[in-house]
Amino acid sequence: MTQNHNGRSNASMVEPRKVYDLAGLTSIVTGSSRGIGAGIALELARRGANVVVNYTSDKSKNAAESIVSTIKGCGSGARAIAIQANVVLPDDQKKVVEAALELSGDEAINILVHNAGNGDDCYLPEITEDFYSMQTDLNVKAPIFLTQKVIPHMPRGGRIILISSCSARMGVAQHTVYAASKASNESFARVWATELGQSKGITVNCVNPGPVATDGYFDSTQEFIDDLKPLVDSTPAEARVGEVRDIAPIVGFLASEESRWVTGSTVSACGGLLLF
Repeated sequence: MTQNHNGRSNASMVEPRKVYDLAGLTSIVTGSSRGIGAGIALELARRGANVVVNYTSDKSKNAAESIVSTIKGCGSGARAIAIQANVVLPDDQKKVVEAALELSGDEAINILVHNAGNGDDCYLPEITEDFYSMQTDLNVKAPIFLTQKVIPHMPRGGRIILISSCSARMGVAQHTVYAASKASNESFARVWATELGQSKGITVNCVNPGPVATDGYFDSTQEFIDDLKPLVDSTPAEARVGEVRDIAPIVGFLASEESRWVTGSTVSACGGLLLF
């Protein structure tokens, strides 16, 4: 058995593995009625966390309520509520926070997942100011000001997780505004990790999925999907688009106590696409 420079055996420094879960914690997952957001909401609930399931439009109400029903029946004891709110709007941000505080029972919000986003695509000559504002409001403005409202209610050990995109680091055509806005999420993780770490005991991380088989992906133009095919086919892990189940457990880990020494990081959950 080897010893370290303090004379203690290396074996004595390895703690027995503990099983951590999120029982009793309360989370907000924006844009969680479908796709990656729904998968994240279900993953957190499976680990015991209460979840505010956020959706924006009336057409998503049934999907959001279905996620809530699934959470309540998953056997972990997690509670959930569906809240219709446009997280760009200050009053709606307050609505989400108030729902989380009511759900928690102890006036604490432990986990905030910024998943809501706009991934519409547009070539540079076609970008309008309205298009720019639509994307940056949801992908940049909303995370800043919702986080502002959550921080006063987040105790030490809190977790903030931003769902960005590998487009932030890749030169994908039609992603002028989207890529820039998602790069900002990476910056938020680094800056907020510094601001909120030692001062408040909160970790902040970013997850960058590649193409994922969700409604949003299949709602893209056929031209965009066709343009991505060579890239998808070159994915090192496997020649396919990602699945929600490839992403949600990563968020579950970053929300857990096991990730206490991970902050300011970006996890590229893209099957290795960023190797190229």
